[in-house]
Amino acid sequence: MGIRERVARLLDRMHDQPQYPGQGAVLFVDLERAQTRRAYLPREVFTTFLGGRGANMYLLYNLMEDGREALDPEIPLIFGVGLLTGHVPGATRGNFTSLSPDSDALMDSSAGDYFPSFVRRHGYDHLVLYGRAPRWTLLRIRGPEVDFLDAAPYVGLDNIDLTAALERDLGGTERKDLAMARITTAGENEVLCAGIMGGPKSIWARGGPGAKMGSLRLKAIVVQGAPPEPALDRESKLANKAIGRKILSTSVIRNALKQVGTPFLYKPSRVLGAMGTKNHQETTWTDALDADNIDPYRPGMDGCFKCPVHCRARNDMTPEGKGGWGSQALRGLRGNASYDPAQAEQVHLRPKTWRGRNGDDVYDRYDRGDGPEYVTLGKFGPDIGIERVEHVLRLNNILNDLGLDSASTGSAIAWAMELYQRGILTREDTGGLELTWGNFEVVERLLFMTARREGFGNVIADSARAVERGHYPPEALRYRMAVKGLFQSDPHDARILKAFALGLAVATRGMDHLRNRVTLEINARINDDRAFKTALYGGPVSPEPNSYEGKEYAVRRCENTFAVGDALGMCRFNTRLFNSPSLPGYEEFATQIRNLTGIELDPDALDEIGRNITGLERMINFRRGLRGRDDTLPERWFEEPNTAGPFRGERIDREAFEALKRRFYRLTGLNAEGVPEPDWAERLAQVTTGFALRLELPRPVPGAPDGVVVVDEPVDNVEELRRFLRRRLPEAAELVDDELANLAVNGDLHLSGTGALRLSSGDRLTVVPMIGGG
Repeated sequence: MGIRERVARLLDRMHDQPQYPGQGAVLFVDLERAQTRRAYLPREVFTTFLGGRGANMYLLYNLMEDGREALDPEIPLIFGVGLLTGHVPGATRGNFTSLSPDSDALMDSSAGDYFPSFVRRHGYDHLVLYGRAPRWTLLRIRGPEVDFLDAAPYVGLDNIDLTAALERDLGGTERKDLAMARITTAGENEVLCAGIMGGPKSIWARGGPGAKMGSLRLKAIVVQGAPPEPALDRESKLANKAIGRKILSTSVIRNALKQVGTPFLYKPSRVLGAMGTKNHQETTWTDALDADNIDPYRPGMDGCFKCPVHCRARNDMTPEGKGGWGSQALRGLRGNASYDPAQAEQVHLRPKTWRGRNGDDVYDRYDRGDGPEYVTLGKFGPDIGIERVEHVLRLNNILNDLGLDSASTGSAIAWAMELYQRGILTREDTGGLELTWGNFEVVERLLFMTARREGFGNVIADSARAVERGHYPPEALRYRMAVKGLFQSDPHDARILKAFALGLAVATRGMDHLRNRVTLEINARINDDRAFKTALYGGPVSPEPNSYEGKEYAVRRCENTFAVGDALGMCRFNTRLFNSPSLPGYEEFATQIRNLTGIELDPDALDEIGRNITGLERMINFRRGLRGRDDTLPERWFEEPNTAGPFRGERIDREAFEALKRRFYRLTGLNAEGVPEPDWAERLAQVTTGFALRLELPRPVPGAPDGVVVVDEPVDNVEELRRFLRRRLPEAAELVDDELANLAVNGDLHLSGTGALRLSSGDRLTVVPMIGGG
């Protein structure tokens, strides 16, 4: 069944009018045929998965076809916003979702800036994009009007020049009456670590969304026209004010994020000895990259659509640049465990020393920009051995223009550098590039080569798939810092922090901290209050960061909370648990859901929705061939000890980790393969596909440790059931393929050879082996 038949089948289950107040439409866009259709999701989808990331998974599960590669135009690229996006302070986010070109798992990437809010306010909750356009295309949305424009003039342009060209040709200004999601040359060239740019720095980065958008030959999506103001009632406005006050009164927002942005996290990671360095061969790095070293080059802060935080630092290293914003902002802060008094009072007072890339007072476009975030600071500082903050700033600005994911790109370069260090790669392999630690000039050159897939840049462009695509020998996998084929998203080394480690292992999109990181594990005030910590996470969690006890409760609660936040469009930094227990959470979300839709969902219901979202994501990954064994960590963390800090010598104990993972599975309701247990899977299937048939096997088999398979795709007869099993669960297919096997349907036994037996949703089937004898 092709994508158009799948879309038609899904549309039959949707509606032509909103199903609750405030609901936006789903816009289906056939790029190959330049056609669109609109419909509204059932109310039950909202009460089970909310919108945004959650409803994206609903759409993907129905529209993906097993066996197709991620870059196949039959696999859709889905954009979704949450109910709160553009309507609530700090709710600025939207998610691009598909199968990942860069990993073995699903692709789901969140970002903010202005595009998500413009989409929401122009009347859409989701965009479903499929089919390969016959030529490079620009999709323009103006309320109900959708145009397919020729994008040929913009092919080959990167972020800076593309933004200027589109503003000129469309007659508007980004962030005023234009909002754009666009790809660069990296996306055009299907670079696996390419993102979709949503502004000068904002990027949908993780999993290769830029490559996916490029595979559809879609250069940009532009929402044109100033966003209409929403009609909010008095209760909604009062609740918004309360949410805004709560955000701005939180210490981490007021004293760190508004002043210096996420680089404030570098110092506690460094001092704790939890900083991934030289591809995690070491675990701490120079204090020359502490956030206050950026002070001379920070002229101010920027932010997303109507967000009160403004956490995105700008940088300017030119002589005209006026730095000093946030200077000494972190002085005296002791909230994190590693901020002892000596560290809290330390201020570098670094002078402004940059004189251009070549030290000749010649400057270019990459000497100013937006950022960096903590991830880029870590991935292009310690992880590749760079010590100068000015070098990190310049590489950050280049990454923003080229549209590259700094996490995967930095990790791919660090991986290559370690292979070069060990002699697994030579200068002959790299085309003469000296991939030595800290070689800034080579790294800068390599970024441009990666975007164009030139020379060794073609290897970096294949990201974590370099072995699979024949660039490296199999032994290179030993040094790849990835889970489920996705490079680690953040710079933390998690050998100390067992909750971090569990989260990275079980995260549904691969080795990614934004799914469930228990950031507060390094907060001394929370660890010192056992009762508060127990209440916070819904179970007893050890205060010691290197203990395995109870960490499953913390990861489970964070994973649920962050899934709900993504499904509503809330920024992670403005969501409870990520950096503070005092930020908005379920209670505030429930209030605004009621105000905007009239739907009552209490905190317990929202927590269950968070679990539903990750449960469905695990079902998607299962269809991609992932199993419980894939919820693991890089070998290095099991075998090599931490090298620095108060926990020097720490590593992950394999047996204790596996026990922790089993506890997490039980707490979540997952079976041994890491997917929802049968009763839960059946409930999810009924909502998602409208079909759930339960097949009981005579014994457990790999892939079905419960001895139960939930068939969640319409099958009319036994022959279709057999085809489903061969495709979806080959481990169990032979049991039904066996000519001697009989089936009991709803308690009635049917002999073998009954391929034409009619089946329906809700049926209970049991495989009954034929008993031989003489």
